[in-house]
Amino acid sequence: MPRPADVKEPVDIVVETVGGPHLVTAWGLLAPGGNLQSVGWTSGKPAVFSPYATVGPTRTLASYVNEFGAAADLAELVRLAAEGVLVPEIGWRDSWESFAEAADALRGRRVAGKAVFELKSRD
Repeated sequence: MPRPADVKEPVDIVVETVGGPHLVTAWGLLAPGGNLQSVGWTSGKPAVFSPYATVGPTRTLASYVNEFGAAADLAELVRLAAEGVLVPEIGWRDSWESFAEAADALRGRRVAGKAVFELKSRD
């Protein structure tokens, strides 16, 4: 996954999950007619656009919140993964007790892929 600083050409679509300054940077990477989908705000920081940053060629910033039941969609994803059709990239696997360490690594962009936590049975 490229970091915003690695992107040298304008892009048509960005799905952005970090928010804050990262969202502002992603906006600046959009080509005319491009679309920025804001689907999260893990940074917890404000996004501050410089004056006139949103004036110019037409670009779109759209937000997304999942406001519907996701059980059927999640079941389909699990089925596809079980069949090997969908292969999620796992970059971290450890006990749920390592949550803080994993969260820090994810925020620091030191994990490529998903973090998976193992739960042990009480038996």
